[in-house]
Amino acid sequence: MLNLYRLKELTLFNFCYSLSSLKSLAFIIPYFLFWYLIFDNVILLAVEWLQSTQGLIFVSWITQDQELALELFVDRSASLSIYLLVSITLTPLFILVAANNQYSSDMTRGAFRFLLMRATRAEIYFSRFIAVTLLVLICVSITSVWASIQALLNEEDTLEAITVFGLQTFIIVFVYSLPFIAFMSMISSIARSALGSLFLGMMSYVILLLISFWFKSDISQAIYLIPSGLKSYLIDINTENILIAVAALCAYTLFYFVCGWHIFKRRDI
Repeated sequence: MLNLYRLKELTLFNFCYSLSSLKSLAFIIPYFLFWYLIFDNVILLAVEWLQSTQGLIFVSWITQDQELALELFVDRSASLSIYLLVSITLTPLFILVAANNQYSSDMTRGAFRFLLMRATRAEIYFSRFIAVTLLVLICVSITSVWASIQALLNEEDTLEAITVFGLQTFIIVFVYSLPFIAFMSMISSIARSALGSLFLGMMSYVILLLISFWFKSDISQAIYLIPSGLKSYLIDINTENILIAVAALCAYTLFYFVCGWHIFKRRDI
């Protein structure tokens, strides 16, 4: 059973501790450094090129959809569109680093045995997942606002249009992160060290990615073996696609989370 007070206290402790720990700094520093370089040095040149004929042809070839290319880089804010595309592409890598050590190191050290005297396994498992989710939520919020401000400074659209598109982009990027956090919860419940969890997570994701692309010509549904198969719904922003994508991503999250919980509650900690 979950005690909400203990769950809140554990979550706050894990979140505050993670802000100063090396495992979180290994995600936070590269994450913000990367976006600083993108927004400060690349975004203006990228916007100018992607709105050109050559850039639109390139995006049309990548997305296999000329109308989508025009919608993203002509009808909508180009800076936010670039932020959306880059985020969706790199989210798996960032989250693998951010969430790789939720349980593995503490299980190996036996630290959970002290917590079990005051909390249940379910509270420990849920609190770690929520703490990482809060960290990712804050980071995505900051970069989404940053991209929106960049779009406003470039006068790419009206304030209302940029605000709405920025909010849609934030929702998509954050919800897209959730399955990967849950995936790493499952992997971290199996591995015995932080490096082992990171390596196993990367290898598992690459194997699933290769399998999905290998069999997609014979079984079209194979592309949905991993959340990345939903990219076409995530990029083509409209109300219907957002609802489909959010529902599917929540289903992926629930599946990985439940699998991880069944592994965690059977582990000797």
